[in-house]
Amino acid sequence: MEPSYSWETEDEDDYEAANAELKRRFVAWADDKGLEVDRDGPEGLLHYKWAYVDGHLTRWRRRDLYEIYLELYPAKVMAEADELDEILAESKSFITFLAETDLLDEESESPEMLCDFLDEIAPEFREHMADSSRYSFGKRLWTEAASEGVSPGDPAAVEAFMERFNSRPRAERDAILGPGLMPAGRRATSGRFTPPGTPPRSSGKHRKRRR
Repeated sequence: MEPSYSWETEDEDDYEAANAELKRRFVAWADDKGLEVDRDGPEGLLHYKWAYVDGHLTRWRRRDLYEIYLELYPAKVMAEADELDEILAESKSFITFLAETDLLDEESESPEMLCDFLDEIAPEFREHMADSSRYSFGKRLWTEAASEGVSPGDPAAVEAFMERFNSRPRAERDAILGPGLMPAGRRATSGRFTPPGTPPRSSGKHRKRRR
C-alpha cells in the first residue's frame, strides 16, 4: 500500500516527505507527457510556501505567488538574470501538474488564473530581483562574496573572504550591507561580521517553518 501524505505540513519531517513525494510525482507526470523538467524545479516554490507562507503545498492562490516571487525571492534567492524566466516557467509547469493530477487543493484559485498571474508579474519579478535595496543582509553578503568568486560550498574560501571583508573600513562594509540590516547578535561592537549559517537559497537547506 502506498503511504499517505499530508500536503498541509506542520513540521520538517512532514515537509521533507511531502516535498519528495510531490517532486517524484511531478517527474512521473512529466515523463508520461514527454516533457523535460528539472526534478528539483519546484524546490524554491515549495520551500518558501512551507517556510514563510502557510505550509500547504498544494493550495495555491495569487497572493502566495506574489509573496514568494515579488517579496521572498528578491530578498533571499541568488539567481542569474537569464534564469528568471525559467524559474517562473517551472512554477507554471508545477501548477499544471497539480491540476492535471487532481492534487491542486479545492481552495486554490484556478490553474489558468495562477499561470496567467505568473505571466503578468514576470516583468516586475525581473525588476525586483535586480533591485539590491530588496536584498536581505545574507543576500547582500553572499552577493559580495560571489563577486569575488567565492563559493558558499568552500569553507576555506568563505573564511578567507570574511577575513578580507572584516578588514575593510566600517563605512565600506556598511555601504555594502546597509546600516541596520544586521540581524541581532551577528555584529560585534567592532563592526566585524560572521557569515549567516547558510547563504541565500537557490536550492539550499530546509529549515523549520517560520510562524
